[in-house]
Formats: sequence, structure tokens, C-alpha cells
Amino acid sequence: MLKDRIYEFFEKVHHQLQARRAEGLAVLWEGLKDSIFGGSEKSARQAPYIRDALGMQRYMGSPILVCIPLALASIYFYGWRSLAIIVVTYIVGMAVEFTFCAIRRHEITEGLLVTCILYALSLPPTLPLWMVAVGIFFAIGIKELFGGSGYNIFNPAISGRAFLLLAFPSAMTTRWYTPFNPLTDGLGGFVHWSPESVKGIDAIAKATPLGAFNSPDIANPDLFTLLTGFGRPDVLGATSAILVLLGGLYLLHTRVIDWRVSIVMIVSAGLTSQFLSFIAPARFPDGIYAVLSGGLLFAAFLNATDPVTSPMTVRGRWIFGIMLGVLTVLGRGLTGYAEWVTFAILIGNMFTPLIDRFTIPKSFSAPAIQKR
Repeated sequence: MLKDRIYEFFEKVHHQLQARRAEGLAVLWEGLKDSIFGGSEKSARQAPYIRDALGMQRYMGSPILVCIPLALASIYFYGWRSLAIIVVTYIVGMAVEFTFCAIRRHEITEGLLVTCILYALSLPPTLPLWMVAVGIFFAIGIKELFGGSGYNIFNPAISGRAFLLLAFPSAMTTRWYTPFNPLTDGLGGFVHWSPESVKGIDAIAKATPLGAFNSPDIANPDLFTLLTGFGRPDVLGATSAILVLLGGLYLLHTRVIDWRVSIVMIVSAGLTSQFLSFIAPARFPDGIYAVLSGGLLFAAFLNATDPVTSPMTVRGRWIFGIMLGVLTVLGRGLTGYAEWVTFAILIGNMFTPLIDRFTIPKSFSAPAIQKR
């Protein structure tokens, strides 16, 4: 069969590279072969350890599958510049990963593909492309400095976004495009580079839904706008809340993610914001608005559930989800950043080893009984 011949060709080239001691190129070639043919038969040497019939390919492929509709929606809402952001992310991210793989002689992992798409979809549509490159360079670089996939303490995609928030706060938080609206703009971004290329200065939005809540002179979007993303400026992947919800439900249905992290995080954020809105309504919105605005849903389903940087125990995941929800709401209302879910996840990642340590079942952590 043609497939078998192609596989034999890859195997032959791989053996030749090994024979010539070109180990760096051999690693890259083996990674390409594994990506095309569904992965290696070798056992995993680092987390996450997935043991089922489909293995790591399904585990890492499912988030990418969920992100495809979000990426297409971002192109419609903000034009082909959204695709340029995604392409730049992959080019720079793969270059950094391949360089580390060749130097350190380890395999390319599927985590790279997930990190790049999650990072790109968490960015504003107006961000300069060179800043996009700097952020993913930091995200992949810091992951590799910790030892690569499975050894990183912090979520790589979130780390890259946090770096941009601290290094370029104005570019990340103050300039937004008003998205194309299917009700009025026909094919929208599918036939335009960006809203600004069509509408000029009128395409620049004053604030996202979270920014609008903190600005008394800007009207808050209604529930329909929050759900659909029609006329709602936000980061590329979080503009349409309903698409994120559908993707999250798919991940929950396939059990790729654990509801104890995502759903608990969403519910705790909604309840916390609802309670605090009675005390300080000027700082905290009602629960539904808090959940549907910003990148909370996107982060809860696609970032917080990272198997490497989230707790392994059942009780730990409950604690983790509650912590992220509460920290996100408190950060939004009490700090200068309207969207604080990024920093909430990083803080949660920092406490993950401690949470696991104190929530391990007694049957595993109890000392052995001494014989009399």
C-alpha cells in the first residue's frame, strides 16, 4: 500500500540520519513521522501519561479540533489579519521548539500545536505581529528551559500572554476592533484584511465587555451580544461565548477535560461575582455578565484544564477550580487589569504541587504499618 511505502521511506531516512550521527535531524524527522502516522509506539517518559486506545493524539488533538471553529470565527469577526496572527505564532513557535529539539536531542511533542493555537486565540486582533512573535518565543522558550513538555510549571500559552500583558500593557488592553456583524456585514472578515481596512477609525472599539463595565460612559453589551459575539470586541478566541461553550461541552463529553476544573471554576466565578455585586455593584458585575464577558469561558475549558499544570487528585481539582474562579473575580474588581484570568491561572499553577501534596488519598500517602 502507498501508506506502507511512505512509512518505509520515513523509517529509511531516519535510520540513515542515525547512522551518520545526525541525531538532531533524526529527532526532528522522527517527530514529523509521528505527527503524520499517529504517533510513536514508545511509552511516554513525561507527563501527561495517557493510557487508552487513542492515546496522546486524541488528548492533544481534541483541543485543536475545538479551536478550529474559534479560529474561523475570528477570521470572520476580524478579517484575515487573525489568520496572520495564527500563522506567525506557529512559524516562530515551531522554530523555537525545533531548535531546542535539535540541540537537546529530544522528540517533538504534540503539545506544541496546542500551545500555539491557544496562545494565538488569546490575543487581541490589533496586536502587532512582531509582538505576537515575541510572546510565543517567550512561551515556548520558558517551557523548554524547564525541560520541555511535561516538566513545565506554568501553562505555556498563558505564560506567553502574561508576558505580553506585563511588557506591552497598552497594546494588549486599550486597542480593539469592533468585529464584523453577520446581521449587517455579509461575508465580513472573509473578504477583508481587518475591520479597520474597511471602516477606518470607526472600526476601533473603546473597550471589551469587561472594559465597558468599568467605564460609566460606555454602555454594557446585552446578553445576545455576549453570547454570539455580534458587535462584541474581545480576544480572537473568546469573542463568541456560545462557540466556546459548544467546544467546552465537546471536551467534557469526550472526557478530554475534567468538569471538576472547568465547571467548578465557572460556577465559583459566577457565584462570587453575584455575591460581591450586592456589596459593591460598581466594581463587580452580576454572575452571568462575569461569566460570559472576557476570556473566562475560554480559559476554563482550554487553559485551566492543562493536564501538566493542574492538580492530579479529585479533591485537588475542586480546590483548583474554586481558587481560579474566586481569584479571577477578585482580580477583575480590585486590580488595574480588567481581565485577570491569566494571572489567576498562573497563581493556580504555582500552587498545584502543594495542592497535590495535601490531597493525595491516604491509601497512597500513609506510612507503612510496622510488623509486631
